[in-house]
Amino acid sequence: MNRVMLASLFVVTATAQEPGALLVATSATRDTDLERTVVVLVEHDSQRATGLVLNRPLKIALAEVFPDLTATSARNQTVWAGGPVLIGVNALLRSRIAVPHTDLLLPGVRLISEKQRIRAQIAAGAPAASIRTYLGVCGWGASQLEDEVRRGLWRVVPGSADAVFDSAPDSLWTRLAHSAVQPLH
Repeated sequence: MNRVMLASLFVVTATAQEPGALLVATSATRDTDLERTVVVLVEHDSQRATGLVLNRPLKIALAEVFPDLTATSARNQTVWAGGPVLIGVNALLRSRIAVPHTDLLLPGVRLISEKQRIRAQIAAGAPAASIRTYLGVCGWGASQLEDEVRRGLWRVVPGSADAVFDSAPDSLWTRLAHSAVQPLH
């Protein structure tokens, strides 16, 4: 293995462990729940990793998740499929400033992991373009994600607020899958 490949392998492995990294499913991914997905990594430690799918809007309106929400413009907002593990409601908030009860995921993106905090942000008038609500998550056990990256099921690329809140999520996977950065095998 040459020096360039070794350096690239280190970057991919190191990046895979950082919240905010994007996992781009490769053509080797055969799991129908994860084919052609882009996942933002929200947590990674020695026991598990979790992420949210960025390019799977659901045919569910926010009013179904928060029936008591009175802001009419927010009630019709789209809810996103966070992943195949059908637990939890999370949200990603686009904000460059600190917001109480949120965790910084990457510059300009904050994670809200409590349903009532999400509702409060929406009720407070967070613009639809700056908040996305997700049902479910992607989950991996200890070392499972690293193994999947090594096997070429995921390509890891740096995350950004623009990618997380991409205005054309239907083509996000295609654009990232065919970008200049190539996966290592």
